[in-house]
Amino acid sequence: MDEVYDLVVIGAGPAGEVAAELAAAFGRRVLVVERDKPGGVVTTTGGAPTKALREAAVDLTGYRQEEVYGVRAAVPLNEVLRILRARVERVRDVLQEAVGHRLAARGIGYLQGTACLGRGRTVRVTSSGGVEHQLTARAVLVATGSRPTHFPGVPFDDPDVYDSDQVYSLRTVPEDIVVVGGGAIGVEFATVLTALGIPATLISRSDRLLPAVDGELADLAAEEFQRRGVRLIFGADARTVCRKNGRLTVTLSTGPVLTTGAVLFATGRTPNTEGLGLDEADVRLDDRGRIAVDRFYRTTAPGIYAAGDVVDPGLASYAMQQGRAAAAHACGLMFGVVVDRTASIAVYGLPEVASAGATEEEVRAAGIAYAVGRCDLALTARGAIAGHGGLLKLIIRADDRTLLGVHCFGDAASEVVNLGHVVVQGRGRVESFLTLALNTPTYSYAFHDAAVDGLTQLSRLMGLADGGVPVLRHRE
Repeated sequence: MDEVYDLVVIGAGPAGEVAAELAAAFGRRVLVVERDKPGGVVTTTGGAPTKALREAAVDLTGYRQEEVYGVRAAVPLNEVLRILRARVERVRDVLQEAVGHRLAARGIGYLQGTACLGRGRTVRVTSSGGVEHQLTARAVLVATGSRPTHFPGVPFDDPDVYDSDQVYSLRTVPEDIVVVGGGAIGVEFATVLTALGIPATLISRSDRLLPAVDGELADLAAEEFQRRGVRLIFGADARTVCRKNGRLTVTLSTGPVLTTGAVLFATGRTPNTEGLGLDEADVRLDDRGRIAVDRFYRTTAPGIYAAGDVVDPGLASYAMQQGRAAAAHACGLMFGVVVDRTASIAVYGLPEVASAGATEEEVRAAGIAYAVGRCDLALTARGAIAGHGGLLKLIIRADDRTLLGVHCFGDAASEVVNLGHVVVQGRGRVESFLTLALNTPTYSYAFHDAAVDGLTQLSRLMGLADGGVPVLRHRE
């Protein structure tokens, strides 16, 4: 079967779905090819299922009630695992069905099978039954996502050794667990499993938790996680994992040996580029094994684009922007090709950590005069009602009061930072928050208090040179 499309999208994850929908909205004939289920990692093993696991764990264990009210009305742990699996599967099914419905509603073709690129923007798709389809496209977008990295020597065939995709198959309650990886995925699972009552030890290769996060928040998170029962080991990696006397032993690069009931590796992701025929299509990879693209997400092959984790594993929100930009350029649209380059992080641990823009360390290293505005979330009306605290932190450029970064640690941090993200991306000033009648009691109202604090701190940095000209001094 030979068919011609304006755009063939390989992969129905966030990047692929957004690209297909944008192209179809402007009358292009679009086909999506997916080898598994629509929605990609976000709906199958990461993203939404991880967050569903987190929320279910909080609700079922009495996690919040015990700390605030001193009462723990929790479901027995063995029963919790069964309920958790059912809930995660339900969320997964709902989201996958939703993606399928959206594609169909927009008149986008959908073909399940394995795609392989050829020359001249041809795509050969082989279905699970062995039927082949030969397609030709004016443009092709590769958005095949990524998978957890498997390092040599790690026995992933052991039933108690998991990666972040496999951990959902946890059927029995381990006595304890070692989580390898101090990034977002490791933190999320370590804190959730500890909340479930499974003692977790988190091993980080770095000398601190969450290396990409603002240092002050990373330190707060480490203190809070330890207070809640997570054991942290910094500056180490797992050298070997083996089974001995019915238990797993993890030998650290620093020498100590840990004994545990289960091990979870959360140490990065590998782009899914194998079997795509990239060489045949003249699509080149960079030195990290990722598809090389330009600022419009064009590959080295004319008419072939790439977006999402095959370009740079990261947040789904970035993958969606990249997919939109690629589709806009491929379709000749005059808008949509600009991608928000603001650094953004969301860690859905217990509690959450999130940020947008520059960290204090980055601003200091750049030699920029700055001030910091802070608000203790426990002192806001919303925090007092919820019984939980945290920190909202604003990084303010001293010479023009531009908001350079916003960082939050606490309940709903991933939601709270969005307001600050808008101001950072628009290069707005911190006093913008003072012009808004923000709802209260909400955590977002903390932006008002943090802005006032920041302006107060900024005034202390100001001095007068000869002639009355304002001079700004760096923070000591």
